[in-house]
Amino acid sequence: MGVEGISIALYRDPDWIEEMMDTLVNLWIEVIRRALKYVRVDFATWWEDMCYSRGPLISVRHFEELMVPRYSRVTEVLREYGVHINIIDCDGDISLLVPGWLKAGINCMFPLEARFTDVYRLREEYGNKLLLMGGVNKLALMAGEKGIEKELERLTPLLMEGGYIPTVDHRVPPEVSY
Repeated sequence: MGVEGISIALYRDPDWIEEMMDTLVNLWIEVIRRALKYVRVDFATWWEDMCYSRGPLISVRHFEELMVPRYSRVTEVLREYGVHINIIDCDGDISLLVPGWLKAGINCMFPLEARFTDVYRLREEYGNKLLLMGGVNKLALMAGEKGIEKELERLTPLLMEGGYIPTVDHRVPPEVSY
């Protein structure tokens, strides 16, 4: 369907969208219950590219109404099995969706694209209840050793607070030397 098709379907056929979402949630819960009966895991990861450089691809209202309750259903089951860290992989400016993810039990944000999401603002707003991964600006790495040092110095205070793992905010460009 693509982004345009699914965006139109949210308005033209919301029941169908919800049916698809519920089918996926029910499948995930069934798989989680079967797998975690035998295996202990430390965290769950979610891939949910709901944002781009200027923010969410759907309205915050739609996100809160359609997605947050469904995330919650899954994270509740994960908690039953001792999984308390849920890492979301979402690109772009995620700032407007963080409250919903936290409400739903998703508490770690990744990759924190430095050009679009301010890791320090997230830490200031949500404290240590929000875990952070990423935030190393891949473009700064192209400035050579001094650029890398400057970027790592920028993130050191956040690293020292804990609850933060610095990683490149996406693939390292080929222009970055070894």
